Amino acid sequence: METNDKLMTLLRLMDEPEAMTEAQLQELLSDEEVRKAYDVMADCKKLYQKPQQEPLSVKWLQLGQRLRIVAVFLGAVMLCGLAWAIIPHIISPHTDSPQSAQVTTPLLQKSGDGSSVRFDDVRLDSILTVVSAHYGKAVSFRNEEAKGMKFIMTWDPDRPLSDFIDGLNLFDGLSLTLQRDTIFVETTEDKESI
Repeated sequence: METNDKLMTLLRLMDEPEAMTEAQLQELLSDEEVRKAYDVMADCKKLYQKPQQEPLSVKWLQLGQRLRIVAVFLGAVMLCGLAWAIIPHIISPHTDSPQSAQVTTPLLQKSGDGSSVRFDDVRLDSILTVVSAHYGKAVSFRNEEAKGMKFIMTWDPDRPLSDFIDGLNLFDGLSLTLQRDTIFVETTEDKESI
């Protein structure tokens, strides 16, 4: 039998395995070319019979579900962080911790003698920014009203900080105290004279 005939017989055998005995199959496979063809066909059949893999759309759906879980987790972490940052301000908006004052450009002038500084209609937070920097102190406003108060005043940087604080405490409705390295500022009930 020629090789082509043997290959045709092999193809029929693949479709109908019961059509040939084991001895006939062994004789057919003794031809090297037929044996190679048989091995290739057997490999192809194995590949064809492998269970189908999941379609790509199923894999994308599973990936999408995982990404949603990660997104929900990250969102929860961000909300916790935001709550952690906001809750202290909601619970106690008036804190004793030092805060840096908002700096606006004060209208200040050196007086004629060169040692004192004159503030002309300048916000208190700007004044205290200049003064506290000179004395190396922090400023903490216990309420917001005090920040926006405007003053016309003269400050002598050569004098002690306590003199400056005592001078501002003469204004009704304003209270400044020095505790350790922080100047605490708050308005009081009586604001009529300011």
